[in-house]
Amino acid sequence: MPANSEAALRLPALSADAVREGRTPLARADGVRFTGHADGVASYRLPSGTYRLTPRLR
Repeated sequence: MPANSEAALRLPALSADAVREGRTPLARADGVRFTGHADGVASYRLPSGTYRLTPRLR
């Protein structure tokens, strides 16, 4: 992502903590804002950067 930008991310997941950036739940990563979980989809706002995400679906 370019510097000074932000992205909205929506991923299928069991919960907010089911999506991980490395070993850390994405909702607890620096600068990330968890915006909600509904109907099996977790939503976040991500600052610019590079991410390696792993969602747990079941």
